[in-house]
Amino acid sequence: MGMGMMEVHLISGKGLQAHDPLNKPIDPYAEINFKGQERMSKVAKNAGPNPLWDEKFKFLAEYPGSGGDFHILFKVMDHDAIDGDDYIGDVKIDVKNLLAEGVRKGKSEMPPRMYHVLAHKIHFKGEIEVGVSFKLQGGGGCGGCYPWEN
Repeated sequence: MGMGMMEVHLISGKGLQAHDPLNKPIDPYAEINFKGQERMSKVAKNAGPNPLWDEKFKFLAEYPGSGGDFHILFKVMDHDAIDGDDYIGDVKIDVKNLLAEGVRKGKSEMPPRMYHVLAHKIHFKGEIEVGVSFKLQGGGGCGGCYPWEN
């Protein structure tokens, strides 16, 4: 079993579609979840369908660890201060092989690529560009596993 730090790089969006009856530019953001650890990107104000986030998020990851669900979940939203945020869609990225390789080799990487944003698992709502890396923590402890330690 190995424990380390997984870094998720949320780069950009392309062609994101939100339902806005007033046809205002969308203000997209993403809620990111890995095994109960939640992060939120900044809101890309007036970015429209092609936001640039270029943000990195760190998650503590253990492999094989407890439970078999090794997915990063993205919930892409459109910020709306007047009548509540609107759901755009979801992305689910399987990182089981990334973590397994990282435990074997000490580190591993999934280079950035585009992932389809799907509403209710079937309706295409654009894409987000994401890269993921994992670094095994050595020395028997987990120094640096927590974002505030880096």
